[in-house]
Amino acid sequence: MKAVLFTLSAGLVTGLPSLLGQPRSDPVPRIELTNVTKIDIRSAKATKPGLRSRSVFGPFMGVDFPDPSIISANGLWYAFATTSNGKNVPFATSKDVFPQQGSDTFTWTLGGTDTLPDAGDWADASKGIWAPDIQKNDAGTFVMYYTAWKKGGTHCIGLATSASVTGPYKPQSQPLICNDAGGGVIDAAGYDDGVNRWITWKVDGSALGGLTTCVNTPTGSIYYPTPIMIQQMNRDAITLVGGASKILDNVGANNNGIVEAPSLYKISDGNYVLFYSAHCYDSDDYDIEAAFSSTIDGAYTDRIIVMNTANQFGIKGPGGLDIDPNGKTVVFHGRLKANDPHGARELFSADISISKGSTTY
Repeated sequence: MKAVLFTLSAGLVTGLPSLLGQPRSDPVPRIELTNVTKIDIRSAKATKPGLRSRSVFGPFMGVDFPDPSIISANGLWYAFATTSNGKNVPFATSKDVFPQQGSDTFTWTLGGTDTLPDAGDWADASKGIWAPDIQKNDAGTFVMYYTAWKKGGTHCIGLATSASVTGPYKPQSQPLICNDAGGGVIDAAGYDDGVNRWITWKVDGSALGGLTTCVNTPTGSIYYPTPIMIQQMNRDAITLVGGASKILDNVGANNNGIVEAPSLYKISDGNYVLFYSAHCYDSDDYDIEAAFSSTIDGAYTDRIIVMNTANQFGIKGPGGLDIDPNGKTVVFHGRLKANDPHGARELFSADISISKGSTTY
């Protein structure tokens, strides 16, 4: 592979019994990640790959490209990340496609501009912008969902639009979704099933405290709910339709009261897979999991671990997976050192296959 720091071409798949809800009557699909690759992100002004001297600020110290999301536009791939590299929402571009889609290179270039220089008057951007997700609506407008701290409140989900995939995105005057009583909302992600558009997010109950060790010192006697929610959207990817439904929640001590970072995909057999992360984001226990449902807004069951720290690649605390719309490639972040909660969360890509029995979808 050219322009790759290291490539690991082995498969990974792990099973976990159903932890919540009734198991499916048919076999649980198998999910395999192969060609797991650490992405080399160049500075837009760099002459050599791997520049690591950029200034960093935001909610996490030492981040590199956390909570990645990807979109293809204008014949290029674009990746976006949580506040880092001196930008509210940084981006990187690649002229290459991913390995399963016909290329042997993985060079990404860090963009020189901030895609969301203004997060809106309602938002306190000094506390960081988390987990951006980009959708392109039917009119050709790019729509960004993002998490920001609402002044005088909790985290809310904002929405901004742009005629260009790299922005600058113009925020709406008010947040799209809030839930102060539930602890706030984070990690919005859009999905187009070919007929309807949807948005998923996490209610951040862990911010209320409770028994989870992910937020300060545990208090109280319960794990607060951190449900993954879903709601239909208009084809404009801007207007919410109907009400929200819960599709997954944490299971207490088993995942430290945390599920977050949802990403949906429809398997070609008509069923749906929900990718998400569990445990504390700064812990080596953080992982990528998946659950399944026959309906997009139904309960997701038969949870499996897709990747955790016990992998053959040396990636610690992998999480924040996003899958490309073709279902061929994923990106996610992970650290390179064990027990390094403030270490850089590097960008990785992998080929993904979903199969059941002898059938690969």
